[in-house]
Amino acid sequence: MNRTSVLSVLGLTAALAASGFGHQVGAQSRLSIGGSRSNFGRRNVTPGFVPDPINVNITSGGNIDASTLSLAGGCVGWVTQQPDYIVQLAGTSASLRMYVTSASDVTLLVNTAGGQWRCNDDSYGGTNPSVDLPNAGRGQYDIWVGSYQSGVTARSVLHITELDSNHP
Repeated sequence: MNRTSVLSVLGLTAALAASGFGHQVGAQSRLSIGGSRSNFGRRNVTPGFVPDPINVNITSGGNIDASTLSLAGGCVGWVTQQPDYIVQLAGTSASLRMYVTSASDVTLLVNTAGGQWRCNDDSYGGTNPSVDLPNAGRGQYDIWVGSYQSGVTARSVLHITELDSNHP
């Protein structure tokens, strides 16, 4: 590599570092996205699924503070590196909702099939979170159920629904 190439690489590296790009990639890499392993299972789902809702028992919490990962607004709570549950959606759902019920204050983080983060802490006037995904596209959805407080774990139920009447 000649001197000009080395300087170009150094310049690009410095520009990326100054932009914060490296921080965001590094932070997000702390969560396993798009893999095949999860803490509480996975399910292939076809739009129009029955029974609706799908209910999954999950224990919330972990040692990673989601608020420090620069994911998206509202992404808070303590989570594990690996998703708690994975949904593989086989088609487009006009209205997909994921929500959690728990006696404790829990949070919900979803990495959509399109790679976008959707998060929630409290919804419907309580401490149970919900994430609405209108026109949810085909693909993998990685889901984390976090605990709002560090060091807390809570028995929780993740609900996956297409019915507007189902919510926390």
